[in-house]
Amino acid sequence: MMSLSPLFINSELDENENRDDIGPKSLIDFEITSIEIGNQTRDAKEWTQPDGSIVEYIMRDETIQINVTYTQAGSSGQPAAAEGYLQIWHPVGFMIAEYNVSMLLSGFQSLKANFVWAPSSAHSVLDENGYLEGGIILRGIVDGGLADDTESNNELDRLIPVAMWNDPMENGFCGDVDGDNVIDCTNQLQANLPTWVGAGYDSTGQLSSNPDSFGHWRMENSSSEEGENHWRVSRPGANYASNRHDRLWWGWFTPFDNCNEPGHGLGLGTLDSAVSSNYGNNFCKIRLKGFDFLTIQLVTNAWGEMAAGDEMRIEADSGGAKEFYNFSSQSLSTTGEWSQLVWNMTEVHSSAEYTLAFKFDSNSSFASQGIQIDSFIIFAIEKVPEYTLDFDCNDPLPNSYLVVPSDPNPPSLYCNIKNNGYVDITLRLYTEVTNRSWMYDFPLRIDSNNPVDHDNYVISKVIPALSYMDTWFNLTIPDGSGVQDLFWNVWVNDGVTNLSKEFVSLPVSVMPAYSSKLRQVTLQNPAATLEPGASGVIPMSFKNTGNQIATWSFDAAFPNIDWVDNADIKWYYNGSEVSTLELALTDDILIDAVITAPPQVSPGTYSVTLLASGVSPAQYLAEWQVNIVVPVYSELVIEPEVFNLVAPADNSLRLIEIRLINNGNSPESFDLSIQSDWKLGLEMNTEQTFEIDPFGGDTTVTMLLPMPYGIVAETYSIILTASSKLNTDYQMSSQMLLTVPQTNLVEVEDLDMLDEVFRGGDDPRTVNWRIWNRGNVADSFEISFDHFSDVSASAVGLNDGKTPYISPGESHNLTVRYSFGQLTFGDRTISMTATSVLSQTSESPVSGTGNADFQVGAQGWITLTPPGVIEIREGGNDIEITFTVKNEHPTDAQLLRADIDRNSNIFYNIVDARVDTGDQNFVLEAQSIREITVFLTATDENLRNLNNNSEIFKLPLNVDGDIDKVSMSASIEMFKIDPVDTGTNAGEYAGLAGNIIFILVGLVILVAVLLATFRIIRSASSPLEEISTFDDYEYTQGNPFNPPSLPTAPELPSEDKVANSMYGGSEEIFKQPPPPMVNQETLVEESKSDVRNIVPGVPEIPESGLPEGWTMEQWEHYGQAWINQQNES
Repeated sequence: MMSLSPLFINSELDENENRDDIGPKSLIDFEITSIEIGNQTRDAKEWTQPDGSIVEYIMRDETIQINVTYTQAGSSGQPAAAEGYLQIWHPVGFMIAEYNVSMLLSGFQSLKANFVWAPSSAHSVLDENGYLEGGIILRGIVDGGLADDTESNNELDRLIPVAMWNDPMENGFCGDVDGDNVIDCTNQLQANLPTWVGAGYDSTGQLSSNPDSFGHWRMENSSSEEGENHWRVSRPGANYASNRHDRLWWGWFTPFDNCNEPGHGLGLGTLDSAVSSNYGNNFCKIRLKGFDFLTIQLVTNAWGEMAAGDEMRIEADSGGAKEFYNFSSQSLSTTGEWSQLVWNMTEVHSSAEYTLAFKFDSNSSFASQGIQIDSFIIFAIEKVPEYTLDFDCNDPLPNSYLVVPSDPNPPSLYCNIKNNGYVDITLRLYTEVTNRSWMYDFPLRIDSNNPVDHDNYVISKVIPALSYMDTWFNLTIPDGSGVQDLFWNVWVNDGVTNLSKEFVSLPVSVMPAYSSKLRQVTLQNPAATLEPGASGVIPMSFKNTGNQIATWSFDAAFPNIDWVDNADIKWYYNGSEVSTLELALTDDILIDAVITAPPQVSPGTYSVTLLASGVSPAQYLAEWQVNIVVPVYSELVIEPEVFNLVAPADNSLRLIEIRLINNGNSPESFDLSIQSDWKLGLEMNTEQTFEIDPFGGDTTVTMLLPMPYGIVAETYSIILTASSKLNTDYQMSSQMLLTVPQTNLVEVEDLDMLDEVFRGGDDPRTVNWRIWNRGNVADSFEISFDHFSDVSASAVGLNDGKTPYISPGESHNLTVRYSFGQLTFGDRTISMTATSVLSQTSESPVSGTGNADFQVGAQGWITLTPPGVIEIREGGNDIEITFTVKNEHPTDAQLLRADIDRNSNIFYNIVDARVDTGDQNFVLEAQSIREITVFLTATDENLRNLNNNSEIFKLPLNVDGDIDKVSMSASIEMFKIDPVDTGTNAGEYAGLAGNIIFILVGLVILVAVLLATFRIIRSASSPLEEISTFDDYEYTQGNPFNPPSLPTAPELPSEDKVANSMYGGSEEIFKQPPPPMVNQETLVEESKSDVRNIVPGVPEIPESGLPEGWTMEQWEHYGQAWINQQNES
């Protein structure tokens, strides 16, 4: 606070005789009539608000006169003395200055006192709508003493905004911009006075060469918004220059070599050596300090426009970081009407220093007269180091705090502390009570914005300007405190100087009372973890904290009716169960609470309130809440339908129902897993159960036993494990035993032979027919067939009608020879049955049957039409016979093969018959017809040897396709050359008989040759055939195709890779596994049996036995050759 005398006082007394008095007046009534600013030398400046009203403001660091008018408005004619004051207050809340004046005034006389004051800090702000606000408070006060009847008019406040800077931009420096040898600015040099200085720059940022080094900023002295001059970048009536980057700097010229504060109040500057050299005087650029201002706004006036791509702006440059206000983007008049522009710079480099300059940028394209600038005002609220606090607390004053010993709700003083200052501060907080003993055992606590300091003396963290801090001062009442009155004091001091900023003293009265404290000995949450029906001990401490002797009863409050009905609480003191105890003052004991959970309680956390209630006259209830956690209790019972099961390995599914009973306390689902031999292939019908209700809820699952073929006969352990999904540590298992006995099973495959059509009467064919041993022991199988009488089927390579022994799970390819009768037509089925040899000793022999389906004869997809009767009367030429064939299939083409059936009698009477080469194989489109040409060759000799003068023969033609086979015969009538007359004599008969005998012998030889050739051809071309018999396999000694020496073991036809391909074969015949466990005596007997069964014509087996590696079948075919080879050697 300051108390200063005014520089001068105007003591003129004014008579106000023309006042109109309305109503009764006090005799003495001093008042402040007005507070005015300025005098004839310097008046307050004016700001026009958006609504047209005028607001006065003053400038920082400028001396201004303040005129305060004091009036004695009473009616007394006698002079009365009074003391007048002018106080100047900062809005933060501290007084900047105070002036006083003494006066002696009669009724209706006034005194205008003049005071001179220079503001040292700016305080003004423009709101977002352009209204000027803020300001320093000018407070006029008059004190007329006890005689002053009315005090409400003894004080008058006036708010006066204080601007930081106001420059009408009347003076500045530039060069000869237009080259007329006349400087285009005032260039009135005044040391240390802020002014405007032009400078021209290239695009690189370097100062341009002369004359552009001064830039193109210039002053014009007409049509200015304020004063006489304003600034522009072009000559009146002309456009600005292109490719310019010129600045108009704000700074000052100094005669010194540094830029220290020269007294203008803007602080240190930055020396610009380039501009200084250009003007021949040291130039300092002004550096505004953003951290010195709470708010700051810059106001200028402008009009005009820039061409496209050009800019006019004001820049704030902080070490190369530039922020700017762009005049080019504003809506400005182009006809000379000035617009007031406000740049809010509050957030511009708010924590740094920066320079200011108007910048003009132009490119090489279009240009205009540019934007013109005038006036430069800065409104700001400067930060000052002083501050005040708003200390708003919820204290009970003027009453006191009424407390009891160990008060469960002790006094807590909440205070909202506001920093009214413009700077960040820290505070020192302190609290104590007048009973010092409370300070030792029961410390006071302060909670503030300092999260790590909570005792009774705390230094706060930083409280930002104009911000709040919430603070709690907490008082603890000691146990057993006697009845007393004391004071609780609270201080709030400055964080740096420790000077007191706020103080409050609060009365506290301790009342007589019963009270106690029930606490856990060791704080833990949960206090206990109890499974259903389990008990737990919670150690507690109990203290009589009141200032009266009392008896206490112990109990508990349970959370719900289930706990109330089924839970239990017991209290134990020194090992004995108690329900009540008497405690003296400050007695402190240990007591155990034993809680038993209900037998059926769901998992969760349950709050149990432990109670200690006073027995009359003590009316007090101490309570302590503990949390009891009931965990998930898992107890699962697994009840299989059977524990021991006997089941054969017959690939038949067995189902075992298993009942799962949840005796736990929570609905649970379980993951199910099986531990067993993987070969059993066991599965559950579900990998996870649904939720099973607790306390005896159940569900049923099913175990699937597929009993796959071939499982070894033994007893298997099966363990079912159920793992809780809720309680991952819990699982339950149950064991079952599965006994698999010896199992005899056989499977015979079904053959689908419908892809091919067979012709009745064709030579027998063979097919591989697979048999599987599906049992679990090696077994041999007896083979039998079932079919129509016009079908023939037999197995090749059996031993007494039985297969070799087949290992479990293995198969055996059986070669089956089949054929169809000449007249067979339609669908035919051959059923092959394999009967287990091992099972024939049981009551139920085991067998398996497989079916092979065939299509035999024409199926209607091919129509073959023979020609009419063909007559042959002379030999020597090929006779052409034409058949017609049609594909009857509606959509598909067929690959057809045509051939002559050579089993006809005609071949005894002709040389040959053949199908034309081009007609032997061909593709016939659907519903198409074509001809097949057959050539028949007969000689005259054939015709002479006819038995009769004419005979009719059938020439069969076979046409085979993939889906059908047809045969049709052409009728051939042959006429004998030199027909025989009827009635011949005995000599002729004898000659004829001799001829016939000769011819028959020749024909037999010819037919034998032809038949052999025909069968070889058909054998080589027939599909799905294999060589599986040695009946017609002969070894010819001396054959040029045989090797000179007999191999050690000649290959049998069964070793033929073609015959044993995917189209059929009997390779497996010679690769059968040996039957199990055959002893040597059996082998000897079988060998003897083989000897006894030797086919007639086969040489006897040598005494040394069969040659090494030979089989009996090889011996039958090659034995004689082996003997001959041995004899030759």
